[in-house]
Amino acid sequence: MYTEAVVIGGGAAGFMAAVTAKENGLDIIIMERKDRVLKKVLATGNGRCNYTNINADISNYYGEDKEFAQDALEIFSPENAVNFFEKLGIVHKVEENGKVYPYSGQASAVVDALRFETQRLEIPIYTNFDVSKIEYKNSLFKIFSSDGNRIITCKKLILAAGGCSYPELGSNGSGYRLAEMMGHKATEVKPALVQLKTEKEPVKGLHGIKVNAKITACHKEKELDSSEGELLFTDYGISGPVVFNLSYLSALYNNPVFKADLMPDYNIKDIEELLAVRRGNLSHLTMEDFLVGMLNKKLGQLLLKRSGIEKLSLPVTELSDERITKIAFLIKNYDIKILETTGFRNAQVTAGGIKTDGINSKTMESKKVKNLYFAGEILDVFGDCGGYNLQWAWSSGYLAGKSAAGE
Repeated sequence: MYTEAVVIGGGAAGFMAAVTAKENGLDIIIMERKDRVLKKVLATGNGRCNYTNINADISNYYGEDKEFAQDALEIFSPENAVNFFEKLGIVHKVEENGKVYPYSGQASAVVDALRFETQRLEIPIYTNFDVSKIEYKNSLFKIFSSDGNRIITCKKLILAAGGCSYPELGSNGSGYRLAEMMGHKATEVKPALVQLKTEKEPVKGLHGIKVNAKITACHKEKELDSSEGELLFTDYGISGPVVFNLSYLSALYNNPVFKADLMPDYNIKDIEELLAVRRGNLSHLTMEDFLVGMLNKKLGQLLLKRSGIEKLSLPVTELSDERITKIAFLIKNYDIKILETTGFRNAQVTAGGIKTDGINSKTMESKKVKNLYFAGEILDVFGDCGGYNLQWAWSSGYLAGKSAAGE
């Protein structure tokens, strides 16, 4: 079977690439190795689909070449993404920190909108098509299915096969192997935007507690990066947006330490004064309830124990100035040592991927093989938590599709 163009990967980037290519006059088909397309999109944003972020710019993205994503983001911006989906029927809603959701609150709406558009444009979708190998000869790509029953030949090929995150939803890293067949190389890949396993003591008894915190990630006392937002304590360690934003560092450094500021709106002197006032006002209490109303009760009790107060039955009146200084320090500098991530099965995205030095950032075309294009998570580009990674999918997918159709 011959077709002008093929997209390998039925995810966000693949669909955007296919829709854009077809709208620009290129006949194209979508191949997906799973039985359904857009599974990962359906799961994003806790089922609500945070499909872009109005604040997205190059500072929100990472990779060996941190500037690579700039061209695609400028050509197809968050505003372009909002307008694109508005035309497909998605009324948008901007929430905290610039996150954009469908007004209906349903990820399925975004999935349906993309499916309806491919139907309107008459783009064929081949599910359960697991690609085993690609051959390039005489300016044509020959794509072989793993079952040996199907071979599709095309002039232009877009690789949008994803990374390694959420393998049960479709992306299992096979796209790297296909890219390597075409002469491209991949970096080492690690889970990113993922929960982190920690030492037990700093999180003991805190499962399910959420707090607003500013976390500064450090390695050998060197500050690496920081982020502020919701911190969730779990039975294995820590999670939440603030953790996801910094989790990429666990792929770069062994056992970084996350220093949590549990009261980022106060400086340490203010906290010391606040604790001293509480000592006077709450003199009728024991230390068990000393921090109630200031911090989560269980978190406060753990902090007090870690400050050296062995018995929480101690009267508040016996709290020394020295101990107040220690408690205030812990509130502003609560060390949590990271041991490892919870793996690709729980990771929202992949850190690493196909090296971008072999790809033209202005077209997404390979510098090694003419008419081969890349889009989405397969590349060594990933963003912060909060709609940035789907924006990269739309931006890179749009640029790849438009470039493929433009030649």
